[in-house]
Amino acid sequence: MKIDRVYHCSSLGFMKKYFTVDLFMIASSYFKKRKKNYRTVKDQQLTIAAKANIFICIIFCLFWTTYFIFAKMWLIVGMDIIFTLISIFSLFLIYINRISAGILLSQVVLLVFPVIFCLFFDVATSDRPQVAQLFLPAGAILGYLNYRRNPSFLQATLILLSIGCFIFFSGSSFNLESTIPLPEDIRDHGGWIATCVATLMICISIYTMQLEIQTESTMVQDLRLALIKEQFELFYQPQINASETLIGVEALLRWHHPVLGYIPTKDFIPAAETFGLMPEIGEWVLAQACKVLQEWSKKAETKDLTLSINISADHFMQPNFEQTVIGLIQKYEVNPSRLILEITENIALTNCVSMVEKMNFLSKQGVQLSLDDFGTGYSSLSYLQKMPIRQIKIDRSFVQAALDDKRSNKLVTGIIKIGLDLNLRVLVEGIETAEQFGVFKNNGCTEFQGYLWGCPMPLNDFLKQIAHFKMKN
Repeated sequence: MKIDRVYHCSSLGFMKKYFTVDLFMIASSYFKKRKKNYRTVKDQQLTIAAKANIFICIIFCLFWTTYFIFAKMWLIVGMDIIFTLISIFSLFLIYINRISAGILLSQVVLLVFPVIFCLFFDVATSDRPQVAQLFLPAGAILGYLNYRRNPSFLQATLILLSIGCFIFFSGSSFNLESTIPLPEDIRDHGGWIATCVATLMICISIYTMQLEIQTESTMVQDLRLALIKEQFELFYQPQINASETLIGVEALLRWHHPVLGYIPTKDFIPAAETFGLMPEIGEWVLAQACKVLQEWSKKAETKDLTLSINISADHFMQPNFEQTVIGLIQKYEVNPSRLILEITENIALTNCVSMVEKMNFLSKQGVQLSLDDFGTGYSSLSYLQKMPIRQIKIDRSFVQAALDDKRSNKLVTGIIKIGLDLNLRVLVEGIETAEQFGVFKNNGCTEFQGYLWGCPMPLNDFLKQIAHFKMKN
């Protein structure tokens, strides 16, 4: 199911105050989560954990900076000051809502700082093991939570490096020849302090992970309840042709939560996919679409309109998917050519015999298939040739790029030409200005969708807007 678009570092006193407030928020956010957006709750939990761990790092570094100043170990003092400043800056990034960037920077500190200490200063002896590597799991867990929120290659690399370094230093006593071992009196109490601090940071990260899992579990329960109590709605966005005549609509899923209001699809679709709810939700969408087409077939102004719906990979791969579609079409006695199923490249890339058979069966029954977000994934011309695709949809990410960059413009022009040469209808999403419409129209695009003609709206609002569009003769 496609996810569409919907509607501070300073003194130590300040940080203590801010940290105290965050500890209160940890307790309160969980009990009040039903009054807040799911995404907001998860972001808040991650932010609190990150700020708590960074604050602990800052206090830890400042403590040892002071200690090593009196011990006149200036090399370590310099390193501690650098790491403290970086930690303060990462706290500032989180404070200005650059959460991912702040966590990435703090994770770098929690990776580089322990590794340097293990290599140069924290030399294991028969009586005292290395302890600096204990900070690595805290950074890895925090990074994992951030990765779940905003996946990136850099984040995954830092997580793997943290885990790998922890395993390496825990299983060996490797040091460089140029080591400067810490004095035994420092290691006597310093090892215990470092162990306690690292354990505290790990516990905070694990507790945050537990809260996040509980939030997701609550969301899944609410999603199941939403199906039973019919809290889902379909919003409709117009689709027009080059002469700006209304030719159809795309139906977009909305969840109207009784307490939280409308939940953005980017917040609940991933959870629904993860927990296997998409086939059930998708079948509801199919049924609603067929009901709407049945009603539209009775009115002159809507009988020729097509209705596009998004089909998730999990739903499409159900053994009886094609029979379900045809069964609903026959039940509501609708023209199958008015129904367009938008599939993603994940489905097309499967390219197995059963998938192609499903598509061919649906196509022979008159149902149209559209390839959604074309060009954003591993687009291949082979499945345009092998599969009965009738339409390709150019992703909105190409729209402004085609205006700003000549290479992007040529790429889009090439995509449109290939589609037309293969007798496919080419629709571009995300048109918001007359300039964008003109550029893609001149490039040969035949169908358009975007805020220029209307945002996704409830069915009754869409029907009221029909009079403002040119209609087919």
